[in-house]
Amino acid sequence: MGVRNRCRKALLQARFAAEINGRPILVNLEFIRSMLEDPELGVGAPLDEEDWTWIATLAEAIQENLAEIRERIGGSLENWTLDRLSIVTRLILEQAMGEMFYCSSRTPAPVVIDESLELARMFEEDEAAGLINGVLDAISGDGGKG
Repeated sequence: MGVRNRCRKALLQARFAAEINGRPILVNLEFIRSMLEDPELGVGAPLDEEDWTWIATLAEAIQENLAEIRERIGGSLENWTLDRLSIVTRLILEQAMGEMFYCSSRTPAPVVIDESLELARMFEEDEAAGLINGVLDAISGDGGKG
């Protein structure tokens, strides 16, 4: 698993925790960071400061643009509404949108789509990957693969 993949996974976990526990995203990110840095837990290798900065920047971009991100996602859903999506599917879509369109260091759409599908396969039901692929492909407008 690549470093940016691990970063995306950590951010998704922190955002999910924030949805559930109501704590600010940065508090949840610090908790994830402490777990990764504790060798006795064995949950993964620590990320370096540059990676945590990238994660925090992406989290901030998502939060600052969340209304627009959700509007764009909602407009791309066929036979679905945003509130019918599982929390994880919605978070993956929001995160992908933030990375593609709102983060200062934008990642090419095909890369973001592939990484989002990887997260979906890791944390969601099989059908979610297809939905995520279709929505992100439509939004990116560039024929991103999946």
